[in-house]
Amino acid sequence: MTTQPKERPDPESRESALTRYRAYAGALLLLAAAIWVATHYVALPPVTLGYVRAAAEAAMVGGIADWFAVTALFRHPLGLPIPHTRLIPRNQARIADGVATYIDREFLQHDVLVARLRKFDIAERLSRLLDSEETRKKLVDGLMRFLPRVLDERNNPGVLEAVATAIRSGLANSDIRPIVARLVRHAIEHPDFARLVDDLLDTAIDWLEENREEIRERVGARSYWFVPRFVDRKIADKTVGGVNELLEALEDRSSSERAELDRWLKTLPASIAEADGGFERLPEVIGKILDHEETSRIVAGALATIKDTMLTDLQDPDSKIRAAFDTVAKSLADQLDSLALRRDINAAVEAFFAENVPAWRDEVRSFIVEILGRQQPDEFARRIELQVGKDLQFIRINGTIFGALVGAAIHFVNRLLGS
Repeated sequence: MTTQPKERPDPESRESALTRYRAYAGALLLLAAAIWVATHYVALPPVTLGYVRAAAEAAMVGGIADWFAVTALFRHPLGLPIPHTRLIPRNQARIADGVATYIDREFLQHDVLVARLRKFDIAERLSRLLDSEETRKKLVDGLMRFLPRVLDERNNPGVLEAVATAIRSGLANSDIRPIVARLVRHAIEHPDFARLVDDLLDTAIDWLEENREEIRERVGARSYWFVPRFVDRKIADKTVGGVNELLEALEDRSSSERAELDRWLKTLPASIAEADGGFERLPEVIGKILDHEETSRIVAGALATIKDTMLTDLQDPDSKIRAAFDTVAKSLADQLDSLALRRDINAAVEAFFAENVPAWRDEVRSFIVEILGRQQPDEFARRIELQVGKDLQFIRINGTIFGALVGAAIHFVNRLLGS
């Protein structure tokens, strides 16, 4: 069973509540004063008169003292520059630093943060959210509303051009050889890589056979006029046959040609990373390709095509993107049923925060101090008063009531001692 988050009152509601309870406290103080005045004009039995007057006097003292104390926190009482009043505006910088220090010590300490993250159990909460069909629908609906706004150039003019330029510039100004080398190494070491090589060789052999006549025609078209046509065909067939024999030898995993290919492939990542065998010019070649204006048009065109395709799909009631998002969310929900996976996710989140929060702490602290210190002192005090002002008015109310009780009690002791 989930608990609904408690609604926070808006500033207008807080202002109204503060005004109302301030009026209650003031009315109670005025009532005490009225009773005290009445004791001088209304005939009461001496004993009763003594108790009522003592209670009223003490109530006024308590109410006025608490009014002064509460008011002095935020402003000068009666506008008089009395020392040690208007405490919050005068000490804004210290308060801001204290709030930042408190948050830093109580929330951003490593042990506190880790304990809180473990108690929060992010993976389990995520699992519960995604396990709900209603929640998944809301999540997907939100993404479906968000994507068109991002993709529509009317909302984001120049986004595609900026992305294309960023991609081109990033690749052109980076030495991607180490990345390419790692990708090639991972591909070569994959268990299915040998099968992929076989498939590529098979495809090449089939292509040569299927296009043999086209190759004959092209060889003949480039031959000399005095060379007989059958000679051109023989040359073309010999060439195709020789290439086929080489491809078939490469496809045979027991052949010396395949062994030589495998040795070359194993040295390829190192050659790329160390810029051997012609790969030293790879960044330069990539840079020239990316700097060409035709490349910019191609990248921008590809991005525009992707964008238009996505926008069209997003408007379709049977959107493939929606179906994909929903499938991903459902699949993730199913996978999160695994306790081991949830444990791994929580460990990853915990490690991320544990590693990065120490670097953020000074920035978070400085940010809090800056935001709180940037406000005008009177506005700063006003905001604090709106947050806690209603409760402070209860101090005035309680002070008036408690003062009346104490006054009556003191009068009782006086009578007791006097008798």
